[in-house]
Amino acid sequence: MTVKQTNSKEIIALNTFEAVRLRPTMYIGQVVPMEEKLTIIVNGKMRMVEKSWSPGFMHLIVEVLENALDEAKRCKGKMKNVFVTVNLDTNEVTVKDEGNGFYKAHSKHPKTKKNVVRTAMEELHAGSNFSDTDTNILGTHGVGSAVTNILSEKFSITTRNKLYHVHYDWEDFAVVKEDKRKREIKEPLGSEVSFIPSREIFPGFKWDEELITTYLSYKAFLIQSDPIINNLQLIGKFIKDGKEVIIPVTTDFIEGDYIQVDSPIGSIYLWESYENSGSLSFVNGSQCVGIHQKIVNDWCNDGYFKYPYAHHFYETLVSLNVPSQLMRFADQNKTKFATGRGELEPDMEKHFKSKLIRGLKKSDIAKRIDQSIEDRLHAENIAKIKKAKRQSKRQISEKYSPPSKKKEVIYITEGLSAAGSVKQARDAATEGVYALKGKVKNTRKLSDLTSNVELLEIMSILDIEPDSLKQSAFDKIVIAADEDPDGQHISSLIINFFHKWFPHIVKDKRLYKIITPLIACNYGKDRHYFYTNEEYLEYSKNKKTTNLTYLKGLGSLNMEDWVYVMTNKVLFQIVPDRSAKKYLEIAFGASAQKRKKWLETG
Repeated sequence: MTVKQTNSKEIIALNTFEAVRLRPTMYIGQVVPMEEKLTIIVNGKMRMVEKSWSPGFMHLIVEVLENALDEAKRCKGKMKNVFVTVNLDTNEVTVKDEGNGFYKAHSKHPKTKKNVVRTAMEELHAGSNFSDTDTNILGTHGVGSAVTNILSEKFSITTRNKLYHVHYDWEDFAVVKEDKRKREIKEPLGSEVSFIPSREIFPGFKWDEELITTYLSYKAFLIQSDPIINNLQLIGKFIKDGKEVIIPVTTDFIEGDYIQVDSPIGSIYLWESYENSGSLSFVNGSQCVGIHQKIVNDWCNDGYFKYPYAHHFYETLVSLNVPSQLMRFADQNKTKFATGRGELEPDMEKHFKSKLIRGLKKSDIAKRIDQSIEDRLHAENIAKIKKAKRQSKRQISEKYSPPSKKKEVIYITEGLSAAGSVKQARDAATEGVYALKGKVKNTRKLSDLTSNVELLEIMSILDIEPDSLKQSAFDKIVIAADEDPDGQHISSLIINFFHKWFPHIVKDKRLYKIITPLIACNYGKDRHYFYTNEEYLEYSKNKKTTNLTYLKGLGSLNMEDWVYVMTNKVLFQIVPDRSAKKYLEIAFGASAQKRKKWLETG
């Protein structure tokens, strides 16, 4: 259809047919093919698949079938079947219901002065649903089957109520046949609509079997949970190469186990993600996206999984039935639900949230999702550690003094003061020193490693990282901390760090703690050292010792003391132990209650 305008200032007045044919996108969505990833049913299960499709072309079926489902609701569940036939050879679609037919089908509409059936099939803003809100009838935007008629080269309707039979044929929106008469007793009640899309608007377009199967399956799925029409059967068939083939309509398209939460305002389903999986949502029967999906994701992500991207590991199907005053969409074809969060969430929370969280707590699905999240975080943190290690290698602080020739021993000392003394007393060719500044971080989680500069520097110096069995660059790792409670705590934190994240280092007996003397004294010209009070008392029984010194911490050792310690090393080897994991977990794990009980019972 072409509209000619001879003068740019001339006002053009289009009739309904011309307006829709000129700008069909305004009424049915995009009519040219588009590439898009869609959640469709493949071999009976949902998959995200790249499809070339026209939302507008598909919408022609939507308008006609929704009218049949509306009629089923008006029949209060008495209608048993709706039949959909798609002729893939001719592009003709037929939708047949077993309802009560058009009300007063034989009469004229008082406003249009046309037959009521023609009025419904020709006028965009004509329908019976504008005030029928109690049952949340699907079609309330008022374009309905009329827009399908306008965009079809052939369109027909046959409708029968208890008294009358009315039939119309249109070609390019012009009536070519009219038949109004009394209904014969043997003729069934109901309505049947057939159409062939216009080749002018949809050149070369053919119905897609997967899209038709998916659409009918989604509708059948929604029907089975509808309290009014849940006994309705949606029966489809293709005609292909002249032969009839049953459309494999399925309602069992969610793959694997799922959590299901039902309420008076709808249902929520949640299941694990799988390859090419996708989520779905419906509002009052219309497939759409919107804030309702985010509300559910926020409950799960923030309220349960405590991970903002948890929805990467699960999918949802959200189906809502909302009151008419909340049923607002952002577009004509109801693809985006536009009702505000503040209006919607209170009712959703009341009906769904606690049930969904309880379902997650009871389900193995949530445990598997938790594991997937943990694996993702583990991989992300390993990547962060590798990156941080690369950076720290370039920026290792003055706290590290490397050996000059060979990496045999590294001392991890408590404080810069002790490190300075060890540096002077060590074998500089083979022994390195790294100084801690206070207590290292308790590394319960892998993410604790990424946020601690000192631990990252230690990993860089040793050239180790979690998830790798690569041995440390040094043959021996020696912890040099005070023997007081603070020093023992530091030593324990370092031991836990290696035991938890680098157990192979402990297993291969590379981790040690240096033991420093407790007492020093002079006897004659010689300086003597003792590691226990008992040793000193035994030694000093019959000797007159002088210059008695209690070496309370590494900082109290002078250079002479350090030379002795480094020359006469006493190393306590940290070895694997069957109970080590248990007690380290109590001491440094997340459970404060276990720790308190352990300390109380000794």
